[in-house]
Amino acid sequence: MNKLKKLRKIFKIYKLDGYMVPKNDEFFGEYVDKRDDRLNYISSFSGSAGYAMILRNKSYLFVDGRYTLQAKKESHKNFKIIEIHKKKPSMILAKIPAKLKIGFDPKLFSEANLIKNFKAKNTSLIPVEQNLIDKIWSNRPKTKIKKFFVLNSKHTGRNYKNKINAVCKILKKKKINKLLITAPENLAWLLNIRGKDSKYSPLPNCHAILDSKKKITLIVNKNKIDNKFRLHFKNIINYINPSYIVKYFNSLKHKEFFLIDKFSCSFFYKKLVEKKFKYQEKNDPIYILKAKKNNVEISNSIKSHILDGAA
Repeated sequence: MNKLKKLRKIFKIYKLDGYMVPKNDEFFGEYVDKRDDRLNYISSFSGSAGYAMILRNKSYLFVDGRYTLQAKKESHKNFKIIEIHKKKPSMILAKIPAKLKIGFDPKLFSEANLIKNFKAKNTSLIPVEQNLIDKIWSNRPKTKIKKFFVLNSKHTGRNYKNKINAVCKILKKKKINKLLITAPENLAWLLNIRGKDSKYSPLPNCHAILDSKKKITLIVNKNKIDNKFRLHFKNIINYINPSYIVKYFNSLKHKEFFLIDKFSCSFFYKKLVEKKFKYQEKNDPIYILKAKKNNVEISNSIKSHILDGAA
């Protein structure tokens, strides 16, 4: 039985008419590990951006203009290739003369993305806790866990305590208790840390909660953290495994007031927050703070461009 047939067989169990598969993982980065490249698994498309929408009788692959020829070549005749700037998935769904239930993994989509690309009057978007691609993916690649590391402040021009103070000053001014940081690049800047979770960019794939009292809860696979890292952030960071995140949120007091980022916060996290807490949905203030480069960052940026140009 081929992959699409296996997936459609599961539709009956979940009472779905279709399922959406994005390129990204839960960290919304451009590059994903082989283990998390569900779009490639189901469609054979290897480009860096796109969505698959698999319905009961037809499958669509949405890509941008860079990938139309590649998508046709790699996915063969199993998918109809559509340029997403010309036709969104919602436009196709709206033309189907029936009420539809379309499933999705809530950790892989933001609510803004769902509304922009998939919302149609005749369609109910159904969050499915376990990813359906994972259920049919036999011989799924294993990932080698690699440790996070800390940058010296002489390379960043500003230490992490100074950065945390700047963010907390904004939170206090807005009377916000907790900032949910869902963009790994923002955590990389805030804590002066890097990771090896991507081949092409040293991002530390994790999430975090920063409270206005300057304490951080890092939501991360603990195998990525070594003793040197723990000692560096002693008394600042508390660690929690992603599998315990629901339990952790349930343990927090109702009075907490959250700020969540409207672009990088997944549907999963948003529903977790709004279930119990008051919140604001705006831009993570770290984006503005890190946009203004200090002299060390400017100097290093010039050096990097020279090396990149030479390469």
